[in-house]
Amino acid sequence: MSATFPQPPPFARSRWPEIVRVTLLGLVAAWLLHPFATNRQIGAGDALWYANMLADFCLQWRGGVFPVFAGQTEFAFNGAVYPLRVAPLYQHLGGVLDLLTGRQLGWFALQHLGVIVCGVAGIFSCYFSLAALAPDRRWSAAALATLYLSCPGVLGTLYTQDLYMTWMTVPFAPLAVYGALRPFQRDEFAAQVWFAAALAALWLAHSPIALWMTLLTGGIQAIRLITIHRTFAAWRRAGGGVLLFAVLALYPFVSVAALNVPGTSSAVTAGLEHGERISNVVREVFPAVLFPLSPGARALSDLQLGYGLWFVALATAVALILSGSRVLAAVSAACAVLLILLLPVPGNDWLWAHLPAQIKRITFYWPMHRFYLLLAALLAGAGQLALSQGNAVPRRAGQILQVFLLIACGWSLWESRQFVAAGKERTASAGVSALHQRPENRLLMNHAYGLFSALPAYFSNGTVDPRLETRLLDRTTLLPVEEKTSSILFQPLRGQPDDNPGILKLTPAIHLNAGVRYQLIFEFLPHTYTGILQLTGQAFSREYALPSSGESQAFGSNPGNARTLPLWTSLPEGDDVTLRFIPTAAGETPQDYANFGRYAVQEIRSGNSPVEVTGLMPFQANVRAPSAALLETPRMFQPGYVAKIDGRSAEVLSSPRGLAMLPIPSGEHKVEVSFRGPLPLRLAYWTTLLAWIGLLATAATVALRRVKN
Repeated sequence: MSATFPQPPPFARSRWPEIVRVTLLGLVAAWLLHPFATNRQIGAGDALWYANMLADFCLQWRGGVFPVFAGQTEFAFNGAVYPLRVAPLYQHLGGVLDLLTGRQLGWFALQHLGVIVCGVAGIFSCYFSLAALAPDRRWSAAALATLYLSCPGVLGTLYTQDLYMTWMTVPFAPLAVYGALRPFQRDEFAAQVWFAAALAALWLAHSPIALWMTLLTGGIQAIRLITIHRTFAAWRRAGGGVLLFAVLALYPFVSVAALNVPGTSSAVTAGLEHGERISNVVREVFPAVLFPLSPGARALSDLQLGYGLWFVALATAVALILSGSRVLAAVSAACAVLLILLLPVPGNDWLWAHLPAQIKRITFYWPMHRFYLLLAALLAGAGQLALSQGNAVPRRAGQILQVFLLIACGWSLWESRQFVAAGKERTASAGVSALHQRPENRLLMNHAYGLFSALPAYFSNGTVDPRLETRLLDRTTLLPVEEKTSSILFQPLRGQPDDNPGILKLTPAIHLNAGVRYQLIFEFLPHTYTGILQLTGQAFSREYALPSSGESQAFGSNPGNARTLPLWTSLPEGDDVTLRFIPTAAGETPQDYANFGRYAVQEIRSGNSPVEVTGLMPFQANVRAPSAALLETPRMFQPGYVAKIDGRSAEVLSSPRGLAMLPIPSGEHKVEVSFRGPLPLRLAYWTTLLAWIGLLATAATVALRRVKN
């Protein structure tokens, strides 16, 4: 039989306790998230990449581009679609916050505001969901909401793993659990609306977490429909929820399909080549996942459930045995599945080996990144149900459980100090944060090529000038059309030991004038260069790996590598750039590279190049083609690009490197390339957007009517 839930007391009698609970939860959220109240970078390269993708999106909105389907600005000049097209919530939330704050925040501050909004929304969505499940257990709801947000497996995704897309799911996982459990209490269509909306929001935030939550909560619903509510009306309501979910979550599914790469390996992850490694990772972190957090919480094993939620799991098991509740059994089964997959217990290897390949691929090698957040939300719901089994659990035992729940909250908040400390330690200085955002230092990381099947041959893990990433190719040979160059005067580049041991300082320094673009050209000696080439100045900070900084035609010293680096400065007074080299090969010292090679600095003049890029949003260029040629843009090709040559429509093709390319007649031409998106993509976006607007408007109308009544 279905569980029954007592009705909430009148608000007048519970007003002040409710104010106290809400205040305490706000203080908990403030403690857990206060390191993010900064405009400085927190985290490593992934955090910087997320900030850059957010900057590109917001700049497009500021420029009047809507909807945004691909990168266009200097932050994502390659036409990046990741995470925009697979997890659009992160950038859309940032865009809305940018508008609400008057476009006054820096990119790191805007990124962190999104973190705080999701964290605060997460603890309160968990609390109010649990309070709705058992209205007479609001204090336990507050305690369980505290355990949810302070769960090490939740906090760790943000503080030490830089998983910003994962963090976007924090407000919606408890709502999905509530939507799955509420029909056990009251089988009405409103419950299906909650369920469908929460799952759809998860798919907009992070598809791997959404996939698993859909499977688990869908299983809970199946148990209900098969064992309890077996009427046609119940199945019809569930079907209506499925249809609503399909509309609300339509966009990311169509978006990925429109890329024409479903099933192909991403240039970033290269697919899941060794699925057996998932079980190996689970074994490697055990039994450390059962120990207290390590200092600084930097270990992978620090993504764990935490003692507080382990206590909730034990209490739930006891309540299930005593009550025999079907709803408690259903949610406990979902928790058990995740625990079996997360711990090296009997059945773990078998389950991972027999899961469908696509599910393993989307989960990837580190299931703790996906599962602990889901488990925390499910256990919060299970714990609230367990404490509400008043007839089955003795009153004395219930009181003892509440005391232990309070102790568990104290321990969890005490443990969270490790993540707070890690966040502060990983916060860059104001100077370093500013350096990372300067145009001359801006990185386009390989993450920006996610969802594309391969990196361009000349991709470099270092700063490049987006205005030099366009090539005019010969139609027959597909080789770049040669530029007009003057004679190059090379000078020796010699080194001496730097003040810092293990570093070779190269001389002379290079002066950059403001408003001028340069090419730094190297002549390397015929031996292998293995190390890091650093370029630093007052506002200049770059690094390139040698012998190759990226793909086969990237900057480097190997045969086939490019030998040039673009240089410029945004400082009005100019800048002086010093070069350093750090050998990394075993047994090598800086003195081994004292005679480093030769170099030349050449000013880039518009008349020397057959292509002069004049704009990026949209891409615009002046082209001087001596004969019919092909213009290869820096945008990665995907269906939906449109182009104009001298105002007339032109066909956009995929180049051999996978870039957007168009045929150019001989002569001088003005070219414009923009991404409109294929029709199914645009229809899916507007359908999903209007569905959400309609749903939120309806919810607001219902809420206002209740307030008036």
